[in-house]
Amino acid sequence: MFKMLHSALAAAALLALTGGAQAADWKPEKPIKLIIPFGPGGATDIVSRILAAKVTETIGQPVVVENRAGGGGLIGLSAVREARPDGYTVLVTTIGFGANPALYRHKKIPYDPLKDFTLITRTAEIPTVLVVPPSLGINTLQEFIDRAKAKPGTLSLGSAGYGTVNHLAGELFKAETGIQTIHVPYRSGGLSTTAVVSGEISGLFATTPSALGHIKNKAMVPLAMGSAKKIDTLPDVEPTAKLIPGFDVPDWQGLIGPAALPKNIVDALNAQFGAALKDPEVVKRLSDLGAIPTPSTPEEFVAFVTSEVKKWNSVADRTGMKAEN
Repeated sequence: MFKMLHSALAAAALLALTGGAQAADWKPEKPIKLIIPFGPGGATDIVSRILAAKVTETIGQPVVVENRAGGGGLIGLSAVREARPDGYTVLVTTIGFGANPALYRHKKIPYDPLKDFTLITRTAEIPTVLVVPPSLGINTLQEFIDRAKAKPGTLSLGSAGYGTVNHLAGELFKAETGIQTIHVPYRSGGLSTTAVVSGEISGLFATTPSALGHIKNKAMVPLAMGSAKKIDTLPDVEPTAKLIPGFDVPDWQGLIGPAALPKNIVDALNAQFGAALKDPEVVKRLSDLGAIPTPSTPEEFVAFVTSEVKKWNSVADRTGMKAEN
């Protein structure tokens, strides 16, 4: 009897150990859906497709990008929040993930960033640059501010929707300078970028991946970096902070999944995307776009989003900014 019990316990222990090893080495058995909560052509889409291609090479299954645009990212967020927590549906989120609780606090925001999702890793930081169409006849940041003050409400600033980095940077810019501009939201970064090129809007705090080509082709005039520092790809463009001390609104990206995603799956995804972000080819491609890889632990990502929620609540208190849709 004792021998039978001992054998049973040993078998159970072995099963637990081998089961734990299998869990720790989670590998997908079917394609992973990577949701982008914006349309094609913007920085989130561009950077995420680079990462998806690299992870596909190493994870053993395709990482399939799916664009779910609308609502400043809320439609995509709803899709991943409602997905099964099995690792096969994840999403690349951006700055609005931490800012939306402030933007939508006058109405019921449909999610809590720290309770309704599993945070896996930060992926990249994306500098922004204030660009205008050549037809506007403005070549410096001071000229833009002066024109806006001389003719209140005649200049427009576009965005990829409420809660996107373009919108947030524009709102903070207006508050800090005291100017009045019209906010023109689009459904994607690509559409808002095209609107600058065509002269449909007066300006945009564009992400560098979506703007660099147009700047090089002189289809856009860069006035100032929306981030605090110069970047190598735009060495002659000064930061907005030179005129507005402390102004610093880069975009950021991070990988999230549904709530209650098992730790072994979180760890596996964190490791795979972290390795991709350190791959020399990926680092080079992101650098050429002005993007900075920022892999992190899940715990570091949670701390970062917590600080973002606090930051944008403070900005909303000071500026009164809110989403109108």
